[in-house]
Amino acid sequence: MKRLYRSKSDVMIAGVCSGLAKYLDVDPTAIRLAFVLLLFLALGGFWIYVILWIIMPVEPAAGMESVQVVEAQPKTEAPKKFTGIKPASIKKPAKAKTEEEKEK
Repeated sequence: MKRLYRSKSDVMIAGVCSGLAKYLDVDPTAIRLAFVLLLFLALGGFWIYVILWIIMPVEPAAGMESVQVVEAQPKTEAPKKFTGIKPASIKKPAKAKTEEEKEK
């Protein structure tokens, strides 16, 4: 199945004419001359070109027939374990002194 793309290799302004030429199997120069004639005959050649420039997709890279879009799955993380708050103002209890230390 033929697809209409703007050319990336044979470009004068935006590749519209060469893309149309590839699609219709004609010389790009003939399409360019047709647009110039439409421009000078006030038949909207400029606006047709601009509209085609906007709506025609760019030719995919060599070897790529289409672009595959894959929806990213959100990463699920395990909930973090709450370890509690350890305030710095709470001091550890002092070690109990042995009986010998108490006598001194």
